[in-house]
Order: sequence, then C-alpha cells, then structure tokens
Amino acid sequence: MKKSLLCLATCFLWMVPARAAPGQLPEVSRAVVGQYAKTAYAVYEDCLKGATALRSAVRALVESPSAENLAAARRAWTKARQPYLQSEVLRYYAGPIDDADGPEPLLNSWPLDELYMDAGEGGDGGIIGNEKAYPLIDAKLVERLNLREGEKNISCGWHAIEFLLWGQDKSATGPGDRPFTDYTTAPFAGRRGQYLQACADLLVTCFEELLPEWAPDKLGNFRAIFEEGVDQSIERILTGLIFLSGNELAGERLQVAWDTKEQEDEHSCFSDTTHQDTLFDAIGLQNIYRGRYVRIDGSSLQGPGLRQLAELVKPELVPLLDAKVDGLVAAAQAIPAPFDQAILGEDDQPGRRAVMKAIATSEDQSALLRRLARALNIQIPEEAAGDIAG
Repeated sequence: MKKSLLCLATCFLWMVPARAAPGQLPEVSRAVVGQYAKTAYAVYEDCLKGATALRSAVRALVESPSAENLAAARRAWTKARQPYLQSEVLRYYAGPIDDADGPEPLLNSWPLDELYMDAGEGGDGGIIGNEKAYPLIDAKLVERLNLREGEKNISCGWHAIEFLLWGQDKSATGPGDRPFTDYTTAPFAGRRGQYLQACADLLVTCFEELLPEWAPDKLGNFRAIFEEGVDQSIERILTGLIFLSGNELAGERLQVAWDTKEQEDEHSCFSDTTHQDTLFDAIGLQNIYRGRYVRIDGSSLQGPGLRQLAELVKPELVPLLDAKVDGLVAAAQAIPAPFDQAILGEDDQPGRRAVMKAIATSEDQSALLRRLARALNIQIPEEAAGDIAG
C-alpha cells in the first residue's frame, strides 16, 4: 500500500502546476482526502442517529396516535434531515450512496406522486388502500415498489415519510395539516401506520448499510480505496461539490421552482422546509471546502479542506471562493419561508430576488470550483455519475 500511495502522490505532483513546493501538494492532498473521509463517516453516523430517532418517534405515533406524538414525529423528521442534507455533497461520483447498489433512490427520490401511496384529492387509495394487492405492508414491500413503472412512483424515503406526517399542503401560509386521526379513525388508519413504520424502518436500514463503507481501518471498504487513491479522490471530491452546487441545487431544486412558480416543484413541499434544504446543502458544501463539520451533538471536526489545495495551486481563486461559499450560506438563510410563497409574484419581489440570489451564487461557486479543477488538471465530467434520483 505504501508503494501505491507513493506512486499516486508522485503522479499527482506531476499533473499540477509547478507553483506548489515539491512534496507539498501530495501531502496536502492526502490530508484533504483524509479529512473528507472522516467527515463522511461522521455525517453518515449522524444520519443514522437521526433516522433512528425518527423511527422511534414514528413508532410512538403509530402505537399511540395523538396530536402531540404527530408533532414530535414531525420535529424528528425535520431534525434528522439536517445531517442528511449536509451529506449530499458526498454524491454524484458513484460512491457508496449512489453507485449501482447504493441506497440513494430509496432515500431522497422526488418529486413524488403522493397518490401512488395513499388516498388524497383525486386518488383511489394507493398502495395503502389496496388491501387485495398488498395484504402485508412492510419495509420489503415499500422498497420493492419504489420507482416501479414511473419515476414519480416513489414509495419510500424522506419525502414519502414527509407526506405521511404532513399530508398535502393546501395552505398559502403553512405546511400540510394531516390530522392525527388519519392514524386512528380514518379509512385504512392501521395500514397507514404500518406503511409509515415500514418507511422509517427502511430509512434506518439504508444508513446502517451505508455507514460501514466509510468506517476507518476496515480493509477493502470504500474508505480504504478512497484514501489510497488520492488523485482520483480529489477528482471525486470536486465532482460532488460542483454537481451539488451547480446542477442540483442551483438548477433542479431552485431554478426549476423559480421558473414554474409551482408548489409541486419545491423540494420539501409537504412540510414547507425547502428553505432548510437549501441552507443545509449550502452548509454541506462549506464543510468540505473549509474542512469542518459540526456534529448533531455539538462537537466538531476540523482539518484541511479544498481551500488549502486552492491556496497552493490557484491562490487568486481563494478570496473569490471564500465569498461564494460563505455567500451561498448567507443567501440560503435569506430565503423567506414558506418557499412556495417566496417563488411567487414578479421578479422584483423580495422572495423571488432572494431565491435568485441563491441560484446565482450557487452557479458562481460551481464555476469557480471548475476553475480549481482545471488548475489541478482534473477533467470534471459533464454529467454526474451514479444513480441520481433526488
């Protein structure tokens, strides 16, 4: 392994401009890759903790439906989303989350057709109401039915749980308002509870299976390969940031909704937490750039980030990147909630201006990161790799 690392480091040094001191760039690159791997393990560990807490809150709701338990499950969902959103920067290069066997399509697929799962305005009862076709509802069933016969036929994941907790959002001032009686006296209340529990169980299973791939000192897992292949891993790191910042966040999640002004095009449309989605995606980008991550228990990881590489190979980019990376967090914080109201009106309305500011900043960040990649002689693909479902 030592010989392989030395070879990779030497090759990487040959690839980059000569402004970096001999030996300095490979050393910093290894440190950046190591910090990224530590962050990945920490953030997925937090994802598992959040999903486990959500599963417990869901179980309490299903076993004892009440307005209080429904509110507690909603809070658990919102909190559990925060580390997951910060993990999205780890996607787009066919890593453990979104390779051919990765769980991403089971976690965050959207937008979904809620009537595929449950009864609603214009629906016939969906999977929950079809006892004849689906007499037993469990995690295996909701996994099997996900994305079957259509990309909006989403049966599980964050947004399926979101819909089951909030219901359809018909309010201009707030989120969906599903009553807790949907789990007591409403038609198919028992099956609805079974379905919600199955989705929560599957969410936990996905993170339980994902976490070992980033575990330290485990021979043959993805982290071991990632830390050994320094040059390819720097490419992967940059790919994740570039595609999340430009294609996904600025494009699919913000620009589309800004253009259409449609509630159905916002990311978390049932809970009205799309502003949180944007903020914690922006924080996730900032984490990898600056080499830090604040865990859900308040502790933090700190180490070299991509900023250190930029200082070595393209120092003139650093103040520009600093401004855009931190500026995106600020722009995300400035988007008023609810998002589905912020995107309405004329283009000079405060909400639309705030969303457009986030779009422009995110696109600029992506473009600057591509310049950094070019300075490292890294060719970023035009399309993201992996199973990109949400």
